[in-house]
Amino acid sequence: MAKRYYWLKLKADWFSDKRIKKLRSIAGGDTHTIIYLKMMLLSLKDEGKLYFEGVEDSFASEIALALDEDAENVKLTLAFLQRHGLIEIGDDDEYQLTEVPTIIGSETASTIRSRECRERKKQLALGQEALQCNTNETGCNNLKQICRVERELEIERERYRERGRERHARPRRLWKIL
Repeated sequence: MAKRYYWLKLKADWFSDKRIKKLRSIAGGDTHTIIYLKMMLLSLKDEGKLYFEGVEDSFASEIALALDEDAENVKLTLAFLQRHGLIEIGDDDEYQLTEVPTIIGSETASTIRSRECRERKKQLALGQEALQCNTNETGCNNLKQICRVERELEIERERYRERGRERHARPRRLWKIL
């Protein structure tokens, strides 16, 4: 199965939202904000849903176990989120983080490779210089060979001059230059 990557797309003003400001302003608010972010990350694969599996006595202590956070802090965070409409309790021990479905994104590794390949082709089509890893042939070897040929031609010209031959004599061609 292809590896899938998920991410949260937080708006630039996410921390300016009044509910998040209020969460941060309460005692231990930064911890509660981190817990909320961790909960959102935990729920990415299920489009914002968290499930109570019955491993612990309560949902708060089970989430605290999953997040490696203090159960009391998680309990306070859940109460705040429920009071402000950021989490809803559904049936069958299902908890829905209301903001998450609108701020998640995902793609597979093959999608990333395809997008990068299209971008490289687009750069080549626009005439931009390609990086060495983007093409089969970079021209470096050809450049070195041309420089070597030019140097050898220059040496041969110097030899002709030293021998006193005709000043504009053309040296023989060492390699055929394409």
